[in-house]
Amino acid sequence: MTVGNGVKIENNVSVYEGVTLEDYVFCGTSMVFTNVFNPRSEIPRKKELRPTLVKRGATLGANCTILCGITIGRYALIGAGAVVTKDVPDYALVVGNPGRLTGWMCAYGIKLAVKAKRASCVSCGKHYRLAAGRLIGA
Repeated sequence: MTVGNGVKIENNVSVYEGVTLEDYVFCGTSMVFTNVFNPRSEIPRKKELRPTLVKRGATLGANCTILCGITIGRYALIGAGAVVTKDVPDYALVVGNPGRLTGWMCAYGIKLAVKAKRASCVSCGKHYRLAAGRLIGA
């Protein structure tokens, strides 16, 4: 387990071996990490740990579940109760079970309206562009 600077871990969150939280990650109340894909009580699987990476500035909402082996991109926001089963790109907004990309977030934490593959944050003024299914800070 690695926990970066400025990370906020709320109540009832366990950060297991194999999980890396980069700087300024927020882990909401009772969110869950897993570290073995197919656990069994009577079968030792410590050698089967799958690393999970949560990149800088990401927010993991209350009661969400992050399956092992996943990478959560920079400044992504995982909604409360979401179940993340695959990698999440930078700035993505992911909700539901299974988690699905429903929008894009500014690094400032504001949902962006993307028009003509471009977006600007109304709060901080930062500009973004959408290319190949990814949001890129300009």
